Amino acid sequence: MNKTLKIVLIIIACIVALILLAGIISFVAIGNTANAEEYKLGNDTIKSVKAVVEKREVTSVSTKVNNGVTTKEIEYKSDNVQEDLLEYTQYLRDEGDFTLTKDMDLEEIPSVVELAKPSNDSGKIIIMTIDYDSFGYTITIQKGEGTFNMY
Repeated sequence: MNKTLKIVLIIIACIVALILLAGIISFVAIGNTANAEEYKLGNDTIKSVKAVVEKREVTSVSTKVNNGVTTKEIEYKSDNVQEDLLEYTQYLRDEGDFTLTKDMDLEEIPSVVELAKPSNDSGKIIIMTIDYDSFGYTITIQKGEGTFNMY
């Protein structure tokens, strides 16, 4: 085998190994989120869907920070979307100190539920948006500068 072919094969093997490693890391991250009892954003914790409803299939997870705003997004599949969200949002309002920031109508599909609460970090707010359709829902939790006043 000539030298160029060996180098090409080594490069291809490295690329395949990196792709496999990325897949394993994604699989572990999704598995950890699916089994997590709470979502964590710095000093703030929020009970997860699993802790309130029961374990649901997590199809994607992402976390990013942009301009000082931390965003965590978790996508779920469910055969019981309306029941899940009714129970979960009721828990968030009764036990999680969240307040609805927009009227909620779970009969409207697809739609969005929005909730907010003050962060444990002074001068910050947590906003949760739940986009849903008949097949599942995506929970987006954002934490950034702001205040929350109830009237």
